[in-house]
Amino acid sequence: MKKCPHCHEESFGWRELMGLDYFSSAECKACGQPVRNNGVRLFLTFPAIIAALFLGGILLSVLPGSMEALGFLAILLLIGISLILLAKPSRLEDPNPGLPSFTPDLNNNKMIMVCGWQEDELIGIVDDFREQSTIDPPMEIEIQKQFDREFVLTFPGDIAPWDFAALVNYLNYPIDFDSAGRALVVAGRTTLNADFSGIPESLMGTEAILYVPEDDDDYTVVYMHTETGDNFAMSMNEMVWQGVDEPRLPAAITPLNQ
Repeated sequence: MKKCPHCHEESFGWRELMGLDYFSSAECKACGQPVRNNGVRLFLTFPAIIAALFLGGILLSVLPGSMEALGFLAILLLIGISLILLAKPSRLEDPNPGLPSFTPDLNNNKMIMVCGWQEDELIGIVDDFREQSTIDPPMEIEIQKQFDREFVLTFPGDIAPWDFAALVNYLNYPIDFDSAGRALVVAGRTTLNADFSGIPESLMGTEAILYVPEDDDDYTVVYMHTETGDNFAMSMNEMVWQGVDEPRLPAAITPLNQ
């Protein structure tokens, strides 16, 4: 059973997960809210199915002819298990899901430190992100090179907190760019204000760093660690910061409160 992203009830069993799709909606049996399969998880099912077919082919090659039916059954079971394990119910909302109003601060101190990409690759990744954004005209993002493969991104016209977090995530998992085998370090830094939905008022005005957590297997979440030692997480599907116990801070990122 997996939880509904709306009511957090475990209302999705194996039958619902098998049929969960990204391009069409399903309803939670507990609250009736629309959900769809997580896009990244759906993408991962294709290599999982290929792996299941490969393992099934090996099994068929070693089984005697009288047991071939068992081999084909094993292939179907492997494919079904892959679909169930990788499926993840996500909110189905508008492209601009009721985001709060945002007034840009031209004196903002938001910045993102990036290590591991070549300069031309980073420019391509940032351009892709800007093109996917619903903001018109596209947000202004300046790239400043510090050292070889070390850059700082700044935002002269400001950037909304949800886009700021989304960019931190996208710099780790860009489309059409291979990050395998790279020692990537991506860390955003900002001063918290009321635009950060879900953050306690007592933390307004404090410094925070944003990053993808260590050992990430979700691919749609960003963590926040504040100078006071408080930790939060935000899913790209929900856009609200929620408190977490562990910072899961990558070793390459230095905490603010040290």
